[in-house]
Amino acid sequence: MSGAASGTLPLGELVLLAAAELAGDPAFGATKLNKALFFSDLLHYKRHGTTITGSVYERLPRGPAPRDIVAVRQALIDAGDARLDHVGYLGYLQARLVPLRPPALSGFAATELQLVRQVCAALAGHSHANVLGWQLAAEREEIPPESIFLAAAPPARDDLARGRAVAAERGLIGAPRPSGSRSPTELAAAGERALRQVAYEYPTADLRGRYPRAGEVFTGIEWALARWPDGAHRVPGTRLSVVRTEWPVPSLRAYFSLPGEGRCTVWAIDEVPPYAEAEDGSD
Repeated sequence: MSGAASGTLPLGELVLLAAAELAGDPAFGATKLNKALFFSDLLHYKRHGTTITGSVYERLPRGPAPRDIVAVRQALIDAGDARLDHVGYLGYLQARLVPLRPPALSGFAATELQLVRQVCAALAGHSHANVLGWQLAAEREEIPPESIFLAAAPPARDDLARGRAVAAERGLIGAPRPSGSRSPTELAAAGERALRQVAYEYPTADLRGRYPRAGEVFTGIEWALARWPDGAHRVPGTRLSVVRTEWPVPSLRAYFSLPGEGRCTVWAIDEVPPYAEAEDGSD
C-alpha cells in the first residue's frame, strides 16, 4: 500500500460526476470511466498532494481501474442512483453507466471539481492514454499514486546526449546486460515475477533535502525501476536507460543500468528545467 495522502470523498460520488461529464462522448464506456477516475485521483495527488477518494488503483488488461469499482458501481445501481446501458460503438458493446441523480457536489473541493472536468474533457474522443504506472505494473497489481510523477514519453534528444556522456564517464558504453540473465519481462513471460533491488551510485540526500515532496518522487522512481522492462527508454549504444519526472514536482532524469534480473543501479540524476503546466504531457 502506498504512503500517499488520501482524500475521503466516496468513490461513488466521483463515479457519478465523471459519468455525467462523459455522457456526451460516443466512446464512453467502462474503460474510459475507469481512466477518468484514475487520472482525476492521481493528478489531484500530483498537483495538490492528496487523492480525491483514497481509492486503490490496479492494472487491468485495458487500463487502470479502482480495485473496488465493480462493487461501487453495483451499489449505485442497487440504490437507484444509476443504471447500466449497453451501447454499440464501432463494432464493440460499451457498458455505459448512466447517472439517475446528480453527484453531491458539496463534497468536492473546488480543485477537485475543476480537475475532474478537465480530465473528462481531455479524454473525450480518445481511447488511449499513456500511463507509465499501468505499463509497468503486473496484472491486478496496485499502481501507486507516486507513479504519476513519471513521464511515459520517450527521452528527448538532450536526454540521450546526457546519457551518452554519463555512460562514457562511468564506463557503460557498449553491450547490455550479461548473456544468460533474464529480465523481468522474460520472467513474466515464463509465468514468474521478480522485482529488482534498486541501488544508487549517485548520492540523493541533497535532492531529498531540497524539495518537500522529494521522498514521494523517489518512491515513484524506485517503484518503476524495480519493474522496468529491457529496451524501454534505452540510451542507444550504452548500457543505460533513462526515466524522467514531470511538472509540478522537481523535473529529474535518472540514468540507470539493469545488469541482471535482480539489480538496478542508478548512476546519475540530473535536474532539468521544469515543464510549464501547458507542456505536461500527462495532463
